[in-house]
Order: sequence, then C-alpha cells, then structure tokens
Amino acid sequence: MGLAAVAGLRAYLPLAIVGLFAGLGLFELSAPFGFLDNAVVVVALFALALVEGVLDKIPALGKAVDVVQIPVRIVAGAALFSVALGAGLDAGAIPELAAGGVVAGVVAGLKAATRPPANVPAAGVSARFLSGFEDVVAFVGGVLAALVPLLSAVLVAFLLYFFYRLRKRRGRKYGGLRILGD
Repeated sequence: MGLAAVAGLRAYLPLAIVGLFAGLGLFELSAPFGFLDNAVVVVALFALALVEGVLDKIPALGKAVDVVQIPVRIVAGAALFSVALGAGLDAGAIPELAAGGVVAGVVAGLKAATRPPANVPAAGVSARFLSGFEDVVAFVGGVLAALVPLLSAVLVAFLLYFFYRLRKRRGRKYGGLRILGD
C-alpha cells in the first residue's frame, strides 16, 4: 500500500527504487516484473522521474502534468502493489491490481485537488518548494515502502494534509476579498 501511495505522487520514482533494490538483491520480483531489475530499465526510470520532477516545477505546466500523469500513476500503483504482494499479472491478481490502482488514483486525485495553485504563492510557499517537497516525500517514501511498508503511506498522508492546510490558510488570508484570492 505504501508503494502505491508513493506512486500516486510520482509515477516513475518508486518503480525505479523497486528496480534498484531488486537489482541489488534486496528482494525478488514476480515473473512479469522481472525486467525492472535491469540496469538500463532502472536508469531509464530514474531519467523519467527526473523529467517528471522538472516539469512539475514549471508553474505553467504543474497542473497539466498532474492531470496527464494520473493514469500513469494509477498503472504504476497497481503494478507496485502487485509486485509487493508477488501476485503477478494473471487473473488471480485482479484484486491486487485494482487495490493498488485505487490507492494510487486516490492519492493522485487528492494531490491534484489539494495542492495550491502554482501561479500564486500559497501562504508564502512557492510552487517549486511544494514540488521539491513532493520529490523528497516520493523518494523517502519509496525507500521506506520497500523497507517498512506502511510508514510511507503515513508520509504521503502528511503531505496531502500539508497541501490542504496551505490551501485553507490561503483562503483565510484574503478573507472576503474574492478579487485578491485568485
């Protein structure tokens, strides 16, 4: 569940971390996901994670990247949930795939809905800072999810709560002056 939650923030970073850990021999991957431990795949996933993170830091593209990446994050979450349980991709793995997709989809949707708008600083916090904070949570959460599974879900929940509080604080800042709010 922790890996799927982290995949809801960043699609490629938890896949790359799982591939790296599997390549180092820390755990085994089930049959259809065995390609993730290949060094070329791990490097490609880290490169995609870097591109995703850089695009998210551009204020004009941040919201669009979040919306476009939701299906990718759902698929990544489903795959990571299945990998963590060793279920694979056969018909018996449908509940695991669905659960992982739901967890990643809920996190991705909540992130897109609660993250303050990128074009205006929200309560004194810039969009680049928020994106960097997401990167840190995704990386630390991915590592923790591979070692202590549920702790990363708590970390992701904290990030979503942080976004919610910033959005709420920004709304209070302008009070009744709607013209200054957006």
